[in-house]
Amino acid sequence: MSDGAKILIVDDDLDMLHLMGMRLSAAGYQVSSAESGEAALISFHRNRPQVVVTDLRMGEMDGLALFEHLQAKAPTMPVIILTAHGTIPDAVAATRRGVFSFLTKPFDGQELLRRVADAIRLSPTLDPEQSSAHWRKDLITSSVRMEDLLRQALRISEENTSALLVGPKGSGKTTLVHAIQQAGKRPNGPFVCLSCTDFPAATLVEMLSPASADNAYTQSAGGMLYLKDIGALSLIAQARLFSVLFAQMQAKDPLSRLKSGTQQSSVPDVQIIASSPRPLDSAVAEGEFRSDLFYLLSRMTLLIPPLSERSEDIPPLVQHFLFQIQPNANLSLAPEALAALLDGRWPGNVRQLKNVLEQASKMNLTPIITESSIRRVMRDLEEDDLAAFDDARREFERDYLLRLLQITAGNVSQAARVAQRNRTEFYKLLARHGLDPISFKQKFR
Repeated sequence: MSDGAKILIVDDDLDMLHLMGMRLSAAGYQVSSAESGEAALISFHRNRPQVVVTDLRMGEMDGLALFEHLQAKAPTMPVIILTAHGTIPDAVAATRRGVFSFLTKPFDGQELLRRVADAIRLSPTLDPEQSSAHWRKDLITSSVRMEDLLRQALRISEENTSALLVGPKGSGKTTLVHAIQQAGKRPNGPFVCLSCTDFPAATLVEMLSPASADNAYTQSAGGMLYLKDIGALSLIAQARLFSVLFAQMQAKDPLSRLKSGTQQSSVPDVQIIASSPRPLDSAVAEGEFRSDLFYLLSRMTLLIPPLSERSEDIPPLVQHFLFQIQPNANLSLAPEALAALLDGRWPGNVRQLKNVLEQASKMNLTPIITESSIRRVMRDLEEDDLAAFDDARREFERDYLLRLLQITAGNVSQAARVAQRNRTEFYKLLARHGLDPISFKQKFR
């Protein structure tokens, strides 16, 4: 069953292009065609195909160059390359570089359909208008980069595996985790979001210990456990989490389970997704984050780009948010107002964009939001976000001390040594910010 999947075919031989188009259209696919690599890139951005079938030998941009351009934009996009007998070694080399498959001309029509069907299974539809894509209804995007990320998210949900999301604050990590759950086998299960910066280290150790009576895995059983800002976990809490993820990995491998003696019934029935506003590589290198835990999580990593790197998403996001703000008011933006949004820096990402639209809509007496309203709100929010120097320093100082106490489990001597302060001075710093090191002491050793 093709389910009307979109296929882009590329060949400078018009007869071959016509033949492939007929075969794929007869099989129920939505086919778009291009006579060159350059035209294929334009069609790709316009039509968002699920699979690309391209000839290897073409004019200025051959099939391999086209593949490299597509891979840079959408690394998970399956590309099938057509090749003549004399270029088989080139095609074999291409598969080693990530090309999904290749077919030798003249090819059998049924074999083409089989290869395309195999590729479709790895690249399911993401069209939000189709009922099968209801899971992504709150993820509004026109970005090729985001569409590729959603394909990876769909694979995470289907394989029911753990994953790590890396993206700046406000970029939509929590929304994406909700979507992963909705796309998986447990959409109606519990959803537990545990922010690792909101609790003392000892509390997090207890919540992530399988032996605890009311641990986070029990609370989220049959659903999703989302660990937000996982880089803030102490090393002991990381060890508790690693033991659970390792047990889950072994449970999926019957041979490993047999060797270790792990009982499948003892493994928490929960999908675990973690997130971080920045990559964890430096924390691993500095010994602040366990390398084995990082390995288990980073096998499936989603890198969420900031809004400033996908400005094409601003118009559809604006339309989506305006409808949310006042569903029956027919709110819209003046063209100059939209241009102002497109020129914005958006350090707060999607969350900041929504906030700007909410504030601007309250200032307008008409359904059309003006440029002056947008620019005023953007300016006011930037001034609010830019704290006074003393306030910013105090906030940084408190965040630094909080993270230091979590990492050292409340050991003042060790924390003072890391901060390069004597104990007396360090205690004064803690008192200034109302931090009690005793609350960070670990209960489990």
